[in-house]
Amino acid sequence: MTKQFRSVKIVTFILTGLLALAAGVVIWSQLQQPAATPAVSHIETRSATLLPQLRSLQPFSLSDQHGRPFTNQTLQGRWTFLSFGYTHCPDICPTTLAMLTSMEKQLQASDNAAEYQIAFVSVDPERDTQQRLAEYIDFFNPAFLGVSGDDSELQRLTRPLGILYVKVTTENSAMGYVMDHSASIVLVDPQGRYYALFSSPHDPDDMAQDFMTITKNIEEK
Repeated sequence: MTKQFRSVKIVTFILTGLLALAAGVVIWSQLQQPAATPAVSHIETRSATLLPQLRSLQPFSLSDQHGRPFTNQTLQGRWTFLSFGYTHCPDICPTTLAMLTSMEKQLQASDNAAEYQIAFVSVDPERDTQQRLAEYIDFFNPAFLGVSGDDSELQRLTRPLGILYVKVTTENSAMGYVMDHSASIVLVDPQGRYYALFSSPHDPDDMAQDFMTITKNIEEK
């Protein structure tokens, strides 16, 4: 291992740690704020962290792999799982998308699953073009949405959710740079409000069960 490669690995490790810490601080601060909209009564979950206050996402404007708008309006009327990453990601993102595909199979096999959609939001708009996202998403699950847009619009979506990302230059590498990013998956309710967070590591069985528990509890209210 070269000295330069070790340095890149060390920097990446440190930045990943800082991202995790910063995301935790953001989520903690959100949990301490007075509720904008009261959440449902306590629900026992395996891996999901439910927010005690439900907050609508601020306006943002992105697009999916088919060129269709992906905005606050897209989140209305169904539950949405939001995963964040980029198509050149060497490990976390492929693993997450494979996990989400496994989770979806379980939800599809159930007669009790509420309507939902799954979106992979790229934080690397420089490389993740519409065509690139379409090819990448189709490889894992054509039913998923591949979303991206200008960095300013991405920030409008990611920052209020506590999702952080940073570009890390990798000299003498064919990739040129990598994107360190939060690995959490966000659940948005059918009113477009931040409802729950799934922290890594993710388990498809736990996520599927949590989703059905959450939606069933709400339907019974």
